[in-house]
Amino acid sequence: MLHSLRVRALASLSIAATIAILSYLIYQGRDALLAYSWRIDWGAIALAFGIMLITFAIVAAAWVAEMSAVGSVLPPCVHLNHYIASHLIRRLPGTIWYILGRSYLYRQQGESIRLVTVVSSLELVLLTIAAALVAITLWGAGFQQASSPYFWMLIAVVSIGILLVHPKSSHWLLQRIGKVEVPQLRYSQLLLWLLLYFIAWVGSGLTFYLLAYAFTGLSRDHALFAIGAWALVGALSTLVFFLPSNFGFTELGLTLLMSAVMPTPVAVTLALATRITMTAFDLFAVGLWFGGEAIWRKVNTHNQPHHRSEP
Repeated sequence: MLHSLRVRALASLSIAATIAILSYLIYQGRDALLAYSWRIDWGAIALAFGIMLITFAIVAAAWVAEMSAVGSVLPPCVHLNHYIASHLIRRLPGTIWYILGRSYLYRQQGESIRLVTVVSSLELVLLTIAAALVAITLWGAGFQQASSPYFWMLIAVVSIGILLVHPKSSHWLLQRIGKVEVPQLRYSQLLLWLLLYFIAWVGSGLTFYLLAYAFTGLSRDHALFAIGAWALVGALSTLVFFLPSNFGFTELGLTLLMSAVMPTPVAVTLALATRITMTAFDLFAVGLWFGGEAIWRKVNTHNQPHHRSEP
């Protein structure tokens, strides 16, 4: 009970501190914020949503492949449903909640919670490596404005991540922590998933740039910088994974990095607008999936032939 209260208090303090910092930055630069030429490009927002859907499909497909590779016998549609349903939980303060939510959904299907937790952790490590690789790739192609210590942090993230996802390491983790017998993953599988996540990070980074363009008119000259900043923040967010709340880490990180190409209060506003817009995108995408699935089931049920009993 006492531990729970401490966790909640620490989470509340973290959220309050983040809000206070962002509010102070906005207040300090209120003159620049009011004088800034704001705009909304709905075409860019629509394009950003389209790219986000493609990115969503890529990471969902990777999750289905990962669960199938470790021996899950559940059909792909079940994996997709659980992944998409738990995706919304990512927006809650504290990354660990989506893993717990996903494990709860799989438990209803009789799947091992330990297995789902370990595969989710593998997914997290691969996502982190891919994000770091995107940032490193773009370092000399428009992202060199960032501080050099970040570069060595990314190298460390990739090095540690590779050790964790090595076929022998991942197999040991699945057996010892997952407590289940699973086939050893192959290099080809891990490289394919890593490639998919690399593409997904580029796609989500492009989504971020399009939102920056839609709201602030950010020049195309800074597109690679925006993609790299998004990937860098994504890679480093793993460092606060086990905290009670990582709320605001992305906003603070994006504010710090994007301040190199726009006024700080504008960067704060962009970071907050991005969170709100991406959350709306997620809600709409999940609604499209489950709404479409409900319609599909209804149509199939209606089209099934009805057999009359003979008199």
